[in-house]
Order: sequence, then C-alpha cells, then structure tokens
Amino acid sequence: MKKRHARSGTRITSSPNVTSDGKARFDTGKPTLTQQGIDVDAFIYKNHALIEKLRKGTQ
Repeated sequence: MKKRHARSGTRITSSPNVTSDGKARFDTGKPTLTQQGIDVDAFIYKNHALIEKLRKGTQ
C-alpha cells in the first residue's frame, strides 16, 4: 500500500508589486535610497565592509 501525504496546497501570503523590469517589490512604506536622493553606488562603496559583514552573518 502507498502512503498518502497530506498536501496543504499552495500558500500565497501576499501579492508583491511586479514592476516592468521584472523585479517583485513589497511596499514597505519606506522610501528607497534613490527616492531619498542617495547615490546607491557611492552608498555601497562607503558601506562595503558593513554590507559584507551583514551578508556573512545570514549564511
């Protein structure tokens, strides 16, 4: 006899906003760095060590 596994089905918790560039974004209510007038490339350059430290902490 085959064992039957209960299937919960597909869960959709929220529907992200998919923009024309194909990236799904969740509206957090906070302005992005670009909207705040911050140069993203300069921000990453200045905070590279912190960004790498935070990335390694999640692995």
